[in-house]
Amino acid sequence: MRSLQAKFSALVVALLLAASVGLIRLATYEERGALTRAERERGAALTGSLAARAAEPLLAGDRPALEALVRETAAGAGVAAVRVLDRDGQVAASWDAGERAGPGPPAPPQGERLRAAAPVLAGGVPVGEAQVELDLAERVTPALERSARRLAAVAAALVVLGVAAGLGFVALLVGPLRRLRAGVERLGAGDLGVRVPPTSRDEVGELTRAFNELGASLEQKDRIQSAFGRYVNDYVLARLLESGEDPELGGAEREVTILFADVRQFTRLSEGMKAGDVVSLLNEVFQIVSDRILARGGVIDKYMGDSVMAYFGAPLPQPDHAARAVAAALDIQRAMAERAAGRGSGCELPALHVGVGIHSGVVVVGNIGSEQRTDFTAVGDAVNVAHRLEKLAGPGEILVSEAVQRRVRGAFRLRFEGERRLSGRQEPVHTYAVEAAEEREGQAPAPDCDSPATS
Repeated sequence: MRSLQAKFSALVVALLLAASVGLIRLATYEERGALTRAERERGAALTGSLAARAAEPLLAGDRPALEALVRETAAGAGVAAVRVLDRDGQVAASWDAGERAGPGPPAPPQGERLRAAAPVLAGGVPVGEAQVELDLAERVTPALERSARRLAAVAAALVVLGVAAGLGFVALLVGPLRRLRAGVERLGAGDLGVRVPPTSRDEVGELTRAFNELGASLEQKDRIQSAFGRYVNDYVLARLLESGEDPELGGAEREVTILFADVRQFTRLSEGMKAGDVVSLLNEVFQIVSDRILARGGVIDKYMGDSVMAYFGAPLPQPDHAARAVAAALDIQRAMAERAAGRGSGCELPALHVGVGIHSGVVVVGNIGSEQRTDFTAVGDAVNVAHRLEKLAGPGEILVSEAVQRRVRGAFRLRFEGERRLSGRQEPVHTYAVEAAEEREGQAPAPDCDSPATS
């Protein structure tokens, strides 16, 4: 901004100086012409007067009288030379400032001379000629110098006023630009709530309003990102935002893995608890479950009472979506076991156990709903199968379908649980239980604080 002020000030000064010099030269040229014309008229008047008065002494040969007339004429300001010539062209009387002699300072140097001549007439017959030369440097130049000084003073005043006006204009322009630059810097630093009040309706004001609209748009996008970020992990969210596609109703078929997790016997445990305590307890469990699902790249579809639905493999493809779902379920059970172990000997917190059901299959993933309200979700028979498996799972148990077993065998230890009939399905489903690492290593489960103490 400082460079803008300096450049603008220098430009204003240069333009004003150029304009002032041009105007001074033009005014001086016009004034010189006017003064020259005035001097020419004055010279004509002097020669005419001299010619009229010199006729008689010239005919009489009265040289002293002629010299007296010449000196009288030369007494005028700016007269450089005066001469009276006879009819033969011989000088009868003359005076020339350049030929001044005698004591005293030397004659000043003569500049440009303007010559005027008039015939000396006697009875209408020419008997001689009167000549007068005027020194323009003595009469015109000083007047031009005085005029130039006045014009220079006026030009200097105009330059000062112009610079002051220019600086004021630049200040009015730079002030909003400085505030706008500070807003851009704050916006770049992450302050999406910064706004710059527009102070004018010109282009700078329009630019300021455009900046405010940009900040509002980024703030809204950040709110949407923060809200949607509660359901998907940061990587999935970033990929969705980078796609730049507007959400439309409908979806695409994807092969995914559905996970349902439900808090067992939560209704009984919440009996007698205050509503605020029930919500706090649910939020605690949902935090544990959601963190583990998101950490494995899953998407939280919805919360239903005391259960959570999530899926893996959409909206971004994940070839190992089944393994991710099983790993997330093991993480959930491990975290719940650690919570139970951390309750201490007093068992102040109620013991909570989660049952998990997992199934892989083809579903439709996309925006489901109406033009006014949509929900990004997964719909299909695979969702129903995973939900039914979750209902069959016991506290702390993970049940998976045969479709999941085929995708993850070798990576996890699975135990065949037999065929189970699921509600709403005619054919039974082969089910498998996922064994946790603690069970494989023979570690004892966390103590059950719900059972009566024994001596």
